[in-house]
Amino acid sequence: MNKYSVLTLFPDIVNQGLNYSIVGRAIKEGLIDLNLINIRDFAINDYGQVDDKLYGGGTGMLMMAEPILKAWLSIFKPDPEQYLAELPAELTLTEWQNNLQQVSEARTFFLSPKGQKFDQNLAAELAQEDHLVFLCGHYEGIDQRILDTLQVEELSLGDFVLTGGESAIVVMLDAITRLIPGVLPEAEAHQADSFAQGLLEEPQYTRPANWRGLEVPDILLSGHQAKIEKYRKSKSLLETFLKRSDLLENKKLSESEWLLLIDSLNNN
Repeated sequence: MNKYSVLTLFPDIVNQGLNYSIVGRAIKEGLIDLNLINIRDFAINDYGQVDDKLYGGGTGMLMMAEPILKAWLSIFKPDPEQYLAELPAELTLTEWQNNLQQVSEARTFFLSPKGQKFDQNLAAELAQEDHLVFLCGHYEGIDQRILDTLQVEELSLGDFVLTGGESAIVVMLDAITRLIPGVLPEAEAHQADSFAQGLLEEPQYTRPANWRGLEVPDILLSGHQAKIEKYRKSKSLLETFLKRSDLLENKKLSESEWLLLIDSLNNN
């Protein structure tokens, strides 16, 4: 079973976003374990405070280190308060890191526009992990000291800013979950998706063959599977070249693939 632990101020957003369709079924069937931790449950006072003003001035509020530390510890320790009480009152950053590494070796990710761009290759890598921890920021962000202490890996969904990390984590966990064996109805279904082979999918069609005067390409109706596969590959190459040529910069096309692409361009 793959386990996801998500630290968030808004667990309902994540829960509602993931409890439907393929991911929701994977949760119900026990293929993945979704553990949502509400950071506000570890607030510093009875008013539920988890944020404060920025040192040095600035607009907005910043999420505090203490509630996040205790929320993170709760994933691995039944009593975070007791664990912290047994540590010295003050530790260096290295000492904090060493102590927390002994608590768990699970990778912790922070959703941030500063992070590594999330893509299909990374989704496939993370699908191999037994336990992933995700930290969703909100407001103006998070105190840098807890990010350093937890040694988070920063991940970005793209070059834009969201109100919080919850929307991004729903997308990422959807992409990761569908690559876990047994989640998709067909074991090889994900292999034909866009980006799975470094290319975009070819245009696809379903019944009727003639829809309001617009017809499905004849070759797809021919029943000649070898020719159909060649046609699909050529159209996949063409779609990628025309719409996301940047993907071809990192993909080494074979001679036959280049010939297919050139032929597709000539007949486009």
